[in-house]
Amino acid sequence: MMRKDQISRREFLKLSALALGGLAIRGSGLGKILSEGSQLLQPESTLPDFPVNQQLGRICVGEPGTRIPIRSEPYIDAPTVGSAWFDDVFVWKQEVIAKHLDRLRINQRWVETPEGYIYADDMQRVRHIPQEPLAELPEMPDGSRGMWVEITTPYIDIDLTKPKETYQFWVKDPHVIYPRVRYSQVYWASDIRRNPTTGRPQYLLMQKVGAYPDTYWVDAHVCKPIMPEDIAPINPGVGDKHILIQMRGVGNQTLTCFEGNQEVFFTTVTTGGRNFETGEWITPLGKHTPWRKNIAMHYSQDGRFMPGFDLPGVGWNFGIEPNGVYIHSTYWHNAFGIMKSNGCINCRLEDAKWIWRWVEPEVPYQEGDLIWTGFGKSTPVTVEVVS
Repeated sequence: MMRKDQISRREFLKLSALALGGLAIRGSGLGKILSEGSQLLQPESTLPDFPVNQQLGRICVGEPGTRIPIRSEPYIDAPTVGSAWFDDVFVWKQEVIAKHLDRLRINQRWVETPEGYIYADDMQRVRHIPQEPLAELPEMPDGSRGMWVEITTPYIDIDLTKPKETYQFWVKDPHVIYPRVRYSQVYWASDIRRNPTTGRPQYLLMQKVGAYPDTYWVDAHVCKPIMPEDIAPINPGVGDKHILIQMRGVGNQTLTCFEGNQEVFFTTVTTGGRNFETGEWITPLGKHTPWRKNIAMHYSQDGRFMPGFDLPGVGWNFGIEPNGVYIHSTYWHNAFGIMKSNGCINCRLEDAKWIWRWVEPEVPYQEGDLIWTGFGKSTPVTVEVVS
């Protein structure tokens, strides 16, 4: 049986938080800004010198210029000893529980870094895992070449193939001088070249679902190939698979996978709260018949950041309602267990990937996307509120 944590669901719900540990090192100071609201300084190199395969934390909330305080101790009123900025990368020494309760926050988790303590919801867990570039992309059934890849470094700048102003907003955003891709994002690679300046191999990446036909070159050493065997179904053919998502007040949002009456997977997730105008739940309640499943998709609303958003390369999507509600991976916050989303069910990378492989039906590799109609073709999902 596969579980996210080695405790039962009932035992988990008795806990107020989890303390998880790790080690890491901070990257170069690309988070410094000229002044509040200004653009980022020129980076010193294309790829910061991150340590290999160590636990790191990337500031993932806001946008360039967003300031996050670093505290001397793990609680909200502790003295400020420094500042972190969007995309700064730190040593992730360990995750701890707040020293004093913050009654305005659900999660009471903080990350200890060499510089001080940072609120855990604001830091994405990341690693820098170098990859061996392929000499040639795999051949697909139609004769073309390509493969799915996952970004395995905290962030890396991209080389554009056309004028910046012709791209989707996440690239042409005036706050961003140097567009980049980030850890855990998933893209389709369709070509290989040597960088004209550095000679390093690069893959030509694009998004297949929900995005403009934009392309960009990315260092192949940080693109992990996702091969067909990596997306092979988990427990295929098992009858009576179903997912239960439970929302409890504003905290303890959970997702459980069942095979019949047997629980096979359990984790915390992020859901949507109530719409203050209509009173309805943003994550729709009830029994759902999923209709779409894809390896990666682009999410956008109004072409801006919050209250709109423009999120490329979101991996492991399972659409439970045609109005745009998906179970998917998340790289723009670490606030799992609470109500924070715009309606979707946000998951940690490893959780989203496991759930995606486990749910029915199977998705063809090259297309990476499948839409169907009718009942009995997919793993049903129930969303309920528990008092």
